[in-house]
Amino acid sequence: MGLSCGIVGLPNVGKSTLFNAVTLTESGERANFMFSTTEPIRGTVDVPDDRLGRISEVIATKRIIPAQMTVVDIPGLVSGSSQGEGMGIGFLGAIKESDVLLHVVRCFENGDVQHVSGAVDPAADAEIVELELAQADLQTLERNIERVGKRARVGDKELAKHLELFQRCKAHLDSGEPLRMLEITPQERAVLYPLFLMTLKPVLFVANVGDSDLDGTSDKVNELRAYAERTGAQVMHLCADIEAELVRMDDEERAVFMEDLGLTDSGLVRLIHAGFELLGLQTYFTAGEIEVRAWVIHKGDTAPIGAGAIHTDFTKKFIRAQVYKFEDLMEHRSENAIKLAGKLRNEGKEYVLQDGDVCHFLIGN
Repeated sequence: MGLSCGIVGLPNVGKSTLFNAVTLTESGERANFMFSTTEPIRGTVDVPDDRLGRISEVIATKRIIPAQMTVVDIPGLVSGSSQGEGMGIGFLGAIKESDVLLHVVRCFENGDVQHVSGAVDPAADAEIVELELAQADLQTLERNIERVGKRARVGDKELAKHLELFQRCKAHLDSGEPLRMLEITPQERAVLYPLFLMTLKPVLFVANVGDSDLDGTSDKVNELRAYAERTGAQVMHLCADIEAELVRMDDEERAVFMEDLGLTDSGLVRLIHAGFELLGLQTYFTAGEIEVRAWVIHKGDTAPIGAGAIHTDFTKKFIRAQVYKFEDLMEHRSENAIKLAGKLRNEGKEYVLQDGDVCHFLIGN
């Protein structure tokens, strides 16, 4: 299972700078004029997890394969984008395909970098983008209300339920709130899934701060935090310019630079882990002489579903799993010692995988 993060926001808020830092590329053009990014740009990044290296220190292996995340730098939205202003919404497919939205909001002053409305106002800036996504969602819902309406009125009970759900979602958007704040059952979410409604997606507001506010305590960041709390989203802060510098340094140089700045961890690591948390994801491992690998699953997934992350056939052909904890490996230093300590478990189809489990699956023919 891959994690896809769409980077959205107004023009000139630091989206491409963040994209470059996350993906270790320069494919997203940095510029101090608006609409420098004219089409979605995709990149892939390894999900940092130091447990992989620690496992490989104990279990000799040929290669280490971390989990991966897809990141998409999406052109800036402006007021009226849903009606064709700015770059329009021809690239909204990239937003619809994203699992989580990283909504970058400018929380720094810089006279050399244009602002779309002339002044930095984090809450208002965030609302502009959210309103455009809501307008696009309303158009989607209206089309589908019309599509199912006639058949629902002539007695199709299933479509009548769909119609009621679509109308409830439309009314919620009309009230000024994103769909992520609407109480929706898992069954209703499954009905809505083919519509790819953008305001239903989890949102992490990324406050892009200046180097004078690395602790993220400025009034501008606090304004964004208040907006996120009102709209059912989460928020974190980082300085995209500094993150872009950090990824170009070697380990020793980076450690010294971070110490000088008083930083204990990378904003990019926090960003990736926050995306995992938003989607309720976790990691389990397989380990052997061929490879040590991280696999991404949802919290609550059972062992057969987890095995299906390796190959879809494994879900149906699952027999059992041998499981131990990462911490057990660190303590006992070998799988044989884990077994002798009684910490190697045989688990069946009902077992719910835990973050950090190391698994060997027995699969039938």
